[in-house]
Amino acid sequence: MEEFTDNQQFNDFENPEPKRPFGLSFLCVLSFINAVLECLGNLVKFFAYDMFKTMSTDEDYFDVIEKLGMDEDDVAMGFDLILSASRTYYLLMALLFVGSFIGVYKMWHLQKRGFHFYAIAQILILIATASMANALFATSDAVLTALFILAYFLLAKKYMTDAE
Repeated sequence: MEEFTDNQQFNDFENPEPKRPFGLSFLCVLSFINAVLECLGNLVKFFAYDMFKTMSTDEDYFDVIEKLGMDEDDVAMGFDLILSASRTYYLLMALLFVGSFIGVYKMWHLQKRGFHFYAIAQILILIATASMANALFATSDAVLTALFILAYFLLAKKYMTDAE
């Protein structure tokens, strides 16, 4: 059996470990998944950008696509969408999603500073998307981003601390 000193028992009673509410846990899990998938996806686009550019003009590649029964127009549209942004955009986005991940990690540990990391990263992601890529994506993402930031803000006020 574990033995505690009187001071340790008193401190555990006076300063119990804070509990993370279910809503915060749920939002953090969704945000973790999003940040990881977006970061990886943007890194793939960054490193494979030149390959996408070559494939988008390669007739042999489109012959294979046709033989596989895939719609060539859909594939071409996908390449056009990826290539509509610069290669640098995908690296910037990957870095911003790392910032978002760090913010969610801090919020998971009930640190209010995490909310600031997350909110700033998400706002910069919207700005980068609107200015460097497709503004339509930024518009559709803005509503979801605003809802998550609002939910995290409300939870941060109630459950998170300024402690490291």
